[in-house]
Order: sequence, then structure tokens, then C-alpha cells
Amino acid sequence: MIKRRSVFTKLFSTYLLILFISFLFIGIVINVLVQIEIIDRYHKAFDHQQQQLISFFQLAKDENWTEQLLSSSLELNMNQEDRMIFLFDESGNIKYNENLFMNLEIDLSIEELLSEETSQRYHNQEYVVYLMSSPIQLEMEENSVYTMVMVFHEFDSDMKKFRFILNVTILIAIILAGIIIFFTSRKLTSPLREMNHSALQLAKGDFHHRVKVKTHDEIGQLGETFNYMAKELASIDQMRKDFVANVSHDLRSPLTSISGFLGALMDGTIPIEQQHKYFSIMRNETKRLMKLVNDLLDMARLEADQVEINPVAYNLSEQVRLIIAKMEPALSQAKMEIELLCEDDDLFVLADSSRIDQVFINLLQNAIQFSKENSKVEVVLERLENDVQIHIKDHGLGINEEDVSHIWERFYKKEKARSNKGGTGIGLSIVKHIIDLHDTSIHVKSELNRGTSFTFTLPHAEEK
Repeated sequence: MIKRRSVFTKLFSTYLLILFISFLFIGIVINVLVQIEIIDRYHKAFDHQQQQLISFFQLAKDENWTEQLLSSSLELNMNQEDRMIFLFDESGNIKYNENLFMNLEIDLSIEELLSEETSQRYHNQEYVVYLMSSPIQLEMEENSVYTMVMVFHEFDSDMKKFRFILNVTILIAIILAGIIIFFTSRKLTSPLREMNHSALQLAKGDFHHRVKVKTHDEIGQLGETFNYMAKELASIDQMRKDFVANVSHDLRSPLTSISGFLGALMDGTIPIEQQHKYFSIMRNETKRLMKLVNDLLDMARLEADQVEINPVAYNLSEQVRLIIAKMEPALSQAKMEIELLCEDDDLFVLADSSRIDQVFINLLQNAIQFSKENSKVEVVLERLENDVQIHIKDHGLGINEEDVSHIWERFYKKEKARSNKGGTGIGLSIVKHIIDLHDTSIHVKSELNRGTSFTFTLPHAEEK
């Protein structure tokens, strides 16, 4: 099984790698710059020493120093703690410190020293020296042309000391930065670990778990979005439970009635002359079940985007009149009436007639269900410039202002928004989906105990 690397591990290792590469680059650059600085310092010391020797020999000539005095003074001047100086004549003979030069064991011949100026590093046994040579004019009796050779034997030591200090500094900086990056990475990924834990709780059905938001950056915004998602899931889960309970009740009631009546018919409890009445009741209950099942199927197909509309031009006024006629039994039972108000006898629209039929039936049944007896529902068809506007008004119980925005939600129970009457909340959700498929919108206005008005538009079509 492949072990997955956590975000913390990736973040920490990435930062550490970037830090290491950065310090490595800085170390190389500083090492080169310091080496250049040391060599530049050697060149300045070499030039200064040349001037000193010229002045020294000029002084010896002016004061007529003896050879012994000159030699003793040169030894003190040419042999210093960090460097040695040698003089060669034109023939390649070393004038002073010959033994010391031989002990250097440098892989460089006398001819090469005298032929041109030299300025480079050489390996001398176990360490590195920096050697410089250049012609020099001296006031001496034999001749005046010499070659001055200067060996800095502390070059390797200086570089080692500097590299040691640089490496220790970089190591300490990497350790300190690594500790800071470790805790910073932990702090940055802590909300992600908490969200991961909360997601697992959500997967187990605990929708009340929330993430503690401590920052206002992108991770903080993600935490707020996660909490909003958890809140919405909790709301949907509650609506789902209410929906299941409500649908179960709506399914069980007619099934119980049908089962009871069938049992009574089979054992002869119901007289023959009353059987037609109970067959009619069972038929109505069956229709009620079929409508509920059809609504559930329609809602599932609409939410899965499996429904396509086929807009055609048709007579909207005639459609509303036919719907009102079909709903006459329900209107008689509820002791209500539906009034159609239309300036024109015939208004044609471009829409899917069967789906708009569903919209009208659901809205009118909704109005009938939540209206008082002997009240009236108004259907107003109004011709606009390019559209036909439809108003469906009732004078029923109305909806609370805070509930208006929720009536289109799936699984939302209508009794919460309007009354204690039964219902599954499927009808209005279906209406909203169908209206959206027609690229239009539906609006609702409602006042408690004064009624509700639904308004939507459809594109106008010319009569064919």
C-alpha cells in the first residue's frame, strides 16, 4: 500500500528544499566574492611590497650599506608571518632565501617565473599557496633588472577559516529556519487537518460539526465555506427526513384506506348497493397515489437534467380554460372558484404546453389547498410588448416573509411556510425547475392572512 504524503510533509519539504538551494547559491556566491577579495588584497600587498623594496635598495645605495648589512635587513623585511619574498636576477639566480624557496616545492620552473608575470594558486604539499611574480627595477651594482616573487602561504588557511565560518553560519541558519518552517507549516495546515476531521464527521452523518475559523485568508475563507456547506447539508438532511416522513404518511394513508375497503368488500361487510361508493373512494385514493409518484419521478428527472422542453406556439388562454374545467370537481369540493381575467380572448405563447400545464395545475392546486372556503383564485393573463405575463392570486393564509425564499427548495414542507395542512413540497420545486427550463423566472408576493400571488412570463407568439 502506497503511503500518501500529507500537505504538511509536502509543504515542509518544499520550503526546506528551497531554503537549502538558496543558502547553497548564497554560499557559492559569497565564497567566490571573498576569494576575489583576498586575491585583490594580495595584489595590493604585492604592489606595496614592490615600492618598499625599491625604496629600500635606493636607501642602501645612498647610504653605502655593506653586503652583510643589506642581507640582514632584507631577511627581516622579506620574511613575514603570512608571506615570503624572493628576488631573482636575469640569470635565474636567487639572491636571498634560496633554501626557503626550495622548501616550497612548487611545480613551477625558474624559467616560467622569469618569462612573464605570474599570479595564481599552487599546491604546496598539503596546502595551497598564492604566488605572484613581476619584474622590478632595483638600484644594485651588478645589474638593475630583477624578478620579485611573493608567496602568500596563508591563502589556504584564510579560505578554510572563512569556509568554516560560512558553513557553520549557513548550518545554524538552516536549522533555525527549518524549525520556523516546521511550526509555520504546522500552523498553515492545521485548519486543513481540522477540515479533514470535520469532513469525516460529515461523512458519518454528523452535520453539526463546525471548523474554527481563525484567519481571514484563503484558508479562512475555505473554512467559512466548509461551515456554510455543513449548515446547508444539515438543512437538506432535515428536509430530507421531513420529506420522507411526509411522503410516507401520504403513501400510507391512501394505501390503508384501499386495503381496508378491499378487505371489507371481500368479506361482504359492505352491502352491494354501497359498493359503488367505496369503489369511487378507492379510485380517488389511487389517483392521489399516482399523482404523488408522478411528482416524485418528475422532480427526480428535473433535478438530474433529464427533462427537455419542446417549445411550440399554442393558445395559452384556451389552455387555462381547459385546466379550470378539469379542476371543477376539486373546486366544488373546496367551495371555491377560479376566475380567468384576460383582455384578449386568445393569447398565444411559445412554450412547452405539457410542462406549462404542470405549472398551472401545481400552482392552482396549491392556491386551492391553502385558501379559505368560498374564496376566489384569480388567473390574470396580461399582454406585454414581447411577453405574456401570468398572475395567479389567491386570498388564503399567505406565507411568512422569512419563508418566502425557501418555498422553492426541494423537500421543503409547505406546512412550515403556510399552514399545518399536509403536503410534500414537491409541487413548487417542480414549478421552479420548469420555469427555469423556459429561461424565464417566477416571483412570489405574499402577506399573512391576505393571500399569495405568483407571477411569471412566457414569450408571446403570433397566432397561426
